[in-house]
Amino acid sequence: MREEIESIIKSALRKVGIEISYISPDYKPEFYNTVLSTAISVQPSFNIIQVGANDGKCNDPIYDFVKEYKNRTNIILVEPQEELIPYLKDNYSYHSSSEVYNKAIGANESKIQLYRVGREYWDKVDVDYGEDWPDYRAPTGVTTSNREQLLRWVSEHVQTKLKPDEIVERYDVDVSKPETVLDQSEIMDEVHLLQVDTEGMDDKIVYAFFEGEIYPNIINIESKHLSESQQDKLERKLSVSGYEVYNYTASETLALKSVFDEGSV
Repeated sequence: MREEIESIIKSALRKVGIEISYISPDYKPEFYNTVLSTAISVQPSFNIIQVGANDGKCNDPIYDFVKEYKNRTNIILVEPQEELIPYLKDNYSYHSSSEVYNKAIGANESKIQLYRVGREYWDKVDVDYGEDWPDYRAPTGVTTSNREQLLRWVSEHVQTKLKPDEIVERYDVDVSKPETVLDQSEIMDEVHLLQVDTEGMDDKIVYAFFEGEIYPNIINIESKHLSESQQDKLERKLSVSGYEVYNYTASETLALKSVFDEGSV
């Protein structure tokens, strides 16, 4: 199994122009972490945009990586839920080259509708994960544009006699294009890593970046909420845009863009 993982990692990194012949026996076996650690070893300054950052720390796939390389990373943290911004800023207060952006990301809309668990019900949430999380983390982590998806989650995880549709509330969020975010940034003008976790809108976020002619070297998304047809369409779009796609877990998809493809960043 180790040999198979090493082979996949070497092949994936080769796509972005990184050739390695040896992987230390002490390496962490997580595919994504290994790709990031190796990529930053040849990139003096690493630019990251994280869309759907939540609080930036709990159950976050890149927090430890960014903290380890805080002097070599620039990061824009995009989170549409206003109540999470203080936590997000506090968790990244250590990082001197970070920006927090309190909007949603899209290509054409000026606003989108999201659905969330009402704040008064956060203490009623009962999940079998995140025992050490603060009380806001699980309920805000399922905020989505898909009302039915959230209603199902509430029916399973919120302990109350109320009906799910009495607990779920709708609100409007301002939307910015990815190129607008970059234009307004004081810390980056190109993107090496796009990290996305938006509870079912992940494919739309990638399309918005492409429509803005922004093609990050590395794209990592939570894909578990995408339908089979959405996943197939996304993988075809990534492929024709010069990316190699790796569904390295049941819920996550990684795409690497070859530095040899025309139009690569």
